[in-house]
Amino acid sequence: MTTIKDVARAAGVSVSTVSHVLSGRRPISEATRLRVMEAIERLGYRPNRLAQGLVSKSSRSLGLLVPDLANPFFGSMAEALEIAAHERGYSVILCNTNLDPAREADYLSMLLSRQVDGLLYFPGTRVPNRSLMEAIAAGVPVVVVDERLDNLPGVFVDNFDGGRQLGLLLARLGHRSLLFLGGPEGLPTVTDRLNGLRAGLAEGGQTNARLLLRFGEYRASHGYETIHACAREGILAAPPQQRPTAVVAANDMIALGALRALRELNLRVPHDCSLTGFDGVEFTALITPSLTTVQQPSGRVASAAVELLLARIEAVAHRHDGQAQGEEAPAIPHVILPVSLVVRESVAPPPQ
Repeated sequence: MTTIKDVARAAGVSVSTVSHVLSGRRPISEATRLRVMEAIERLGYRPNRLAQGLVSKSSRSLGLLVPDLANPFFGSMAEALEIAAHERGYSVILCNTNLDPAREADYLSMLLSRQVDGLLYFPGTRVPNRSLMEAIAAGVPVVVVDERLDNLPGVFVDNFDGGRQLGLLLARLGHRSLLFLGGPEGLPTVTDRLNGLRAGLAEGGQTNARLLLRFGEYRASHGYETIHACAREGILAAPPQQRPTAVVAANDMIALGALRALRELNLRVPHDCSLTGFDGVEFTALITPSLTTVQQPSGRVASAAVELLLARIEAVAHRHDGQAQGEEAPAIPHVILPVSLVVRESVAPPPQ
């Protein structure tokens, strides 16, 4: 088995130089780094991550907290984040908080006891968990994904533009009365998607469009129950000129529940009512009718989030090493990635 001494001998450097190249914790000339990496590749050397962790006081692990694994969007994001972390030599400990603050606090305590190097955090509410803020105060690097939280670095998608693209599409199809099924009111993703929808309707010439708003959880049950509630209120029984001719769901799960309820009410999608979602999870292409949605770039989000977290971890390590004494605190980075509209069978002009 090839050892680090074999690599050092082949590259003509010391063992400590090879170690510094692998850890990235010390400045090494590019020529030396390339010589070491060539020797590693030629000899087939595989570093002992456990030993590296003991030396660097790093667990080579990241904590990942998601609010609802029943939502396929979070499952696909967790997979993408695990792949991105693994490619960079880190393992991931996945925790499903199920939108329960007490459960989230328990998981945070467990992750810190296991000395994870940093946290990837999907907020489920507008207010961050107290345990999370305590971890941040203790110096644990955290990167937020999906929902913005004040004063925390994060990676997000352009939710406003996603809503705008949906609004523009529906306006050009001629829809003037819409039902918006949002997630929790005030959540950044909900607010941005709704504001974008309004902007898109105006851009498409529907400046006087009627927009009914209903908020709830980001779950299929919200879409299902709200459509039936609207039917009981008579909102969906009016003629097409007076009732909503399009349902805009703030995520794909809400849209799935709404689709089931519309079918039970004998409202055909898209002939009687158009329907859209947001996220672009896999099932949207498989259901009938296939769902028009906004596609989030999960792979790019995952790579950017892991890269940002590793940069934060490295910054903390340098501060501990005394390499950043007297430097100003860096700006809090927010990475915003573009989304794309996927038009499928679930939208059509309103019934005449």
